[in-house]
Amino acid sequence: MYRFLLFLTLSLASQTFAVSIWHVQGEREFYLFGTIHVLKPESYPLPIVYNETLAKCDALWLEADSDELKDANVMQALQQAMLLPVGQTLKAQMSDDAYQQLEMLADKANISLKLLQGLKPWAAANQLTLMIFQQYGFTGDGLDIYLQKVAKRRGIPIQAFETFIWQLNMFDDLATSYGDDFIEFSTADMENVEQLVSDLYSQWLSGDYQAMYTQAAFDNYPEVEAAMLSQRNAKWMKALLTTEQGTTQCVAVGTLHMAAEHGLVNQFKMAGYKVTQVSH
Repeated sequence: MYRFLLFLTLSLASQTFAVSIWHVQGEREFYLFGTIHVLKPESYPLPIVYNETLAKCDALWLEADSDELKDANVMQALQQAMLLPVGQTLKAQMSDDAYQQLEMLADKANISLKLLQGLKPWAAANQLTLMIFQQYGFTGDGLDIYLQKVAKRRGIPIQAFETFIWQLNMFDDLATSYGDDFIEFSTADMENVEQLVSDLYSQWLSGDYQAMYTQAAFDNYPEVEAAMLSQRNAKWMKALLTTEQGTTQCVAVGTLHMAAEHGLVNQFKMAGYKVTQVSH
């Protein structure tokens, strides 16, 4: 369950606090913002370094452009992508063990799984996870949404690596290919929900992407890691390394995309760039 939300935080050192921003210097200049997709309202205002860094950007790259969601046709397509064909039920799509995992997640969310019978398994897991985080106060805009709003006010161009439809199709493909294994991946560690929520927030605050990655525990799910992280990271790097020289490009994507050998931080280092975590 913790792992699933990481896609859809505080360390003290010598009077400075690390944040989820990395400065990339070399042939081109970048700032990487590690995002969390929902935040607590009291998380705002953010440390001033976030706005100061965004002010340096000539463009802001996002996983997907939230303005897509203003298009009624896109919203209808997204809703359809989450629904099962008429006449099919959630329970019929899964083994008894996998369904029991979803029932446990629904219990944590204080909702009957009967209300979600029309959803595909991955969509039900996503909705339940979001409900649980909302119960713990995560009802505000995520960092990506916040940065996009500020960028628009300042006239900073927005670039998107993907579309929301592409992302939902990715979940669909994973669920089709790996079935119950993907549900197991998406609903793991439910018995420690309160601690997981607390850990996620504290790890994000300090930009501790390695702790996030370790807790996500992809070891038994290499195909899921490849689809959700490494393959996407590689595509994004190709786009970023062809951006105009002499500009400062900012990138705001889920913090897990910074982690591991395939993460953006390591990929930039391997490409000869200097990467430094920002503090305030």
